[in-house]
Amino acid sequence: MKKSSLILVTVAALIAVLLRLADRPMLNFSAMGALAVLSGAVLWPSWLGLLVPLACRALTDCVLEYRTGHGFYGSMAFDYAAYAAMFAAGRMLQPKHVPAALGTGLLAAAMFFAVSNLGVWCMPHEGQYLYERNLRGLGECFTMALPFAKGTFLGDVSFTIAFFGVLQLLAVPGVQKQVELQQSEK
Repeated sequence: MKKSSLILVTVAALIAVLLRLADRPMLNFSAMGALAVLSGAVLWPSWLGLLVPLACRALTDCVLEYRTGHGFYGSMAFDYAAYAAMFAAGRMLQPKHVPAALGTGLLAAAMFFAVSNLGVWCMPHEGQYLYERNLRGLGECFTMALPFAKGTFLGDVSFTIAFFGVLQLLAVPGVQKQVELQQSEK
């Protein structure tokens, strides 16, 4: 793995953690999904690539639980499963160019929306189910989740494009040599 890729993943992880913990006007706007896709595409071995987004999520869940009492909830395992699926998408699709990153970001956001909201429907929240246990309840769950989808899609798509755009820029020979020279001077 190139040192520049490792630095990019580190910066992406920092952005993902800070955004998740920040007060922001758009619900669910974060870089966590983009981090999972990036980790899948560039980090080896696989256990390390999967560990990065899951550890960032676990860290922010702990901080949110401490600060607000709402970091842990019944369906959170589904969220972690969604990040694992995003990691797998990054690993399989290997989006090296911005157009491919756009498609992978859309896929990641759709996966998170579907899997996490299936979890909200399936699992009790504070001891009780939020929706009826039938197709009507499932439809209501997904409908109620739509306001959160805007932030999920904008965050996952924009950060996936940004992270892979930087990765593509770092692969340009002249830029790569400059980065290597700057790193060797340190």
